[in-house]
Amino acid sequence: MKTRHRINGIFLVLVLSLMLNTSITNGKPAPSGRYSSSRTLRSMARVYMAYGEYTKAQPLAEKALTMAQRKGASDSELAMCLIDLATLYKNQNKLVDAEKMCELGLKLQKKILYENHPYLAYTLSTLSSIYCEQGKYDQARSALDNAMAIMLDSHSADDKAMAPFFVDIAKFHVAHDALEKAESYYQKAIDLINNSYGPKHLYTANVLADIATLYTMQGRYAEAETLIDKAIAVQEKTYGANHHLVAWSWLTKAKICRVKGENSQAERLIKRALAAVKKSGNTAAFAKLQQDAKEIRTSKQVAYAGQ
Repeated sequence: MKTRHRINGIFLVLVLSLMLNTSITNGKPAPSGRYSSSRTLRSMARVYMAYGEYTKAQPLAEKALTMAQRKGASDSELAMCLIDLATLYKNQNKLVDAEKMCELGLKLQKKILYENHPYLAYTLSTLSSIYCEQGKYDQARSALDNAMAIMLDSHSADDKAMAPFFVDIAKFHVAHDALEKAESYYQKAIDLINNSYGPKHLYTANVLADIATLYTMQGRYAEAETLIDKAIAVQEKTYGANHHLVAWSWLTKAKICRVKGENSQAERLIKRALAAVKKSGNTAAFAKLQQDAKEIRTSKQVAYAGQ
């Protein structure tokens, strides 16, 4: 309940401030009941997206793009609208739409930005993740390589801005079952993130959860359990005890419990994850979670050396 109040409070403050900044022109308020700016709508959508409320974010993000197109907004604003929608659609597993939006946004960015602008790298990284989800691995690797080249043109390899790109490379290697390579890049990322943000930051927790998942794939369950417990503590504190964005971490913990023979605890975590994601309305995520849950439920107990 406290988390929901915090979300609502952030949302209200943001909306009021944006409306104040965008609804007054020449001393006159904008027409009542209408948002006067695509930026206002985009910002509202981003608040919902930050907390995984994709169903609520979608109409706002789509209306922002429509408004920007209708009012002849700058190429910069159009690009932002397109890329935001690409990110939203990716999280909803609408990958064809996500790819289209991202490619259009990237095209506009290339038109208005200098050749190796870091913004291009971030968009290429998003596009790479969309390609990877579609199984277009050659295109994914090419986009990711271009993103890294752009970032290294203006940043050192130990700059904290490189961390999300190392994470993306790690995820790419996981998709190819190159787990040792993935671990190497995750380690680079977590060192930078932990030093920059600290061990109790959500960003740190999310990457720790990714590493914990990798460790379970390698059979390193004791190490995975230590990391996932740390990650869940931060994620639940940030999002709340029953938020769907924690579901994948609960599933990782459930897999470890299953291996340890703690079947009732594993089942509680699985049910908790399924209930949270089902409530979110993200049908694609729910279907994937069901499949992963089935694999955990049917998996066999193996030797577990807990230190």
